[in-house]
Amino acid sequence: MKTTPLHPLHIQLKAKFTEFAGYQMPLQYSSIVEEVMAVRSSAGLFDISHMGRLWVKGKDVKQKLDFLTTNSLDKLKYGKVQYNLLVNERGGVKDDITVYMMGEGEYFLCVNSINREKVLNWLASWGLTVEDWTFQSVQIALQGKSAEEKLKKYFDVSGLKRYNFLTVGNVIISRTGYTGEDGFEIYAPIKEGIEIFEALSKEVQICGLGARDVLRIEAGMPLYGHELSEDISPLMASLDRFVSREKDFLGKDEMFSKEPQRKLFGLELQEKGVPREGYRVEINRKEIGVVSSGTFSPTLKKGIALCFVDKEYLQEGAEVELIIREKPVRAVLRRYPFIR
Repeated sequence: MKTTPLHPLHIQLKAKFTEFAGYQMPLQYSSIVEEVMAVRSSAGLFDISHMGRLWVKGKDVKQKLDFLTTNSLDKLKYGKVQYNLLVNERGGVKDDITVYMMGEGEYFLCVNSINREKVLNWLASWGLTVEDWTFQSVQIALQGKSAEEKLKKYFDVSGLKRYNFLTVGNVIISRTGYTGEDGFEIYAPIKEGIEIFEALSKEVQICGLGARDVLRIEAGMPLYGHELSEDISPLMASLDRFVSREKDFLGKDEMFSKEPQRKLFGLELQEKGVPREGYRVEINRKEIGVVSSGTFSPTLKKGIALCFVDKEYLQEGAEVELIIREKPVRAVLRRYPFIR
């Protein structure tokens, strides 16, 4: 099993570990609830070096990458970051990624750990030159309303806008995240990355993947393998805003030829319980949906979930039942994000 370059630090900090995407990763340090509330109230620090980091170059790189993704790369210029979706011929999602325009003919991609090799091989099969920087670097997320105040002691980030980035030597710092809070993601060569993480860990709550998952569900953000897959289109995942109708892209006709019968929506429990993946959503004992991700929200102090629901029932406030261990629990459908 792989570990990140920050693994020895996690051992020193007495992390509890879990296996994720072939890595041994910190699940939590103190408690998941404490770590979630630290991010919501001030700031939290995450090692997310398991994510894939790829440089993409080559002839006609923009045109090829634009054809393989749903969002328009015409919107990008140097210093900007874009959320995008790599799709297959059927309109399903190969991966959801962030794209950094580093210069003319050069892009930097952050991809999901579980899909790193698949994406690398896919891009190479289209004649793109892909350099894998994953194992020569670390990736750190500093998230929360105090993130800027903590980070500006080391980097001048005060003027950096959301979904923009800057470079300092070989370090890339973007104002992005996966928590619904303000924050930054830092990509750095191993030595510099360890130094940055060590410095920040002395004044910020360190958080594991447990808190990261709760935070992203509260923020209504998809996780590959749950809300997205080769068989789930961006339209099913309610990511229409990241799909350009103006440009041509792989699988476009297939994607738009069939209207999704189920779409991603939110659910909030009205009594005690914790939604989990695979739980059924029912109305009058008829199944109308299924949970793709669920958790107890420490912020809202109730169970919440993302679920795929039959399109005719997609209504804010609709009363439903979530079936937990074959017992119905009262819930309502609602739009996400759950926190604003």
